Amino acid sequence: MPENESAGRGDSLAGGARQAVLVAGIGAVVLGALIAVWPDKTDATAELLFGLYLWLSGALQLIIALGARLAAALRIFVCFGGVASIALGVLSLRSANSVLLLAVWIGLGWTIRGIVQATVAVWADELPESGWQEVFGLLTMMVGLVVIALPFDSLDGLAVAAGGCAIVIGVLEILTVARGRGEVVPVPEGARIPAAPN
Repeated sequence: MPENESAGRGDSLAGGARQAVLVAGIGAVVLGALIAVWPDKTDATAELLFGLYLWLSGALQLIIALGARLAAALRIFVCFGGVASIALGVLSLRSANSVLLLAVWIGLGWTIRGIVQATVAVWADELPESGWQEVFGLLTMMVGLVVIALPFDSLDGLAVAAGGCAIVIGVLEILTVARGRGEVVPVPEGARIPAAPN
């Protein structure tokens, strides 16, 4: 191993934050598939599933805000995104059987989350593969804007579109965790690496 590298993972998604992203990714794939293929779904069922998805997304952001190695301002920003997602999940349950209103809550959730993720990727120096994170955030934001803009006439149309998007976002979250494993953190020339405690 070169002297100027440390074998530890230096990513900001360490420990609980990394596991939260993995769980959220798997959950998004499962919930997206349920939403997309559930036969004869009712408005109440769709509202519940989309609400659960937004709660899961919000919980992920809160765990990242608490567990990731980010600057205080970025933690607050991520925390805001998590709280907003949870609030939109509550609003999803109160959509009054309106497909368009439900689409707005889902789209807003993705838009806010994408903006938060892209902003953190730009400003967090300690975030590995920030380019990947920024692209992922921008894609999530664009998906949210498209869901808001499309005039969904039926619940089935919204379920297939938003469920498919949730699956894609979940797969990207899983890939984010997989790409971040085994990274090497560069140490500046001449820096001393402390010895491991006995």
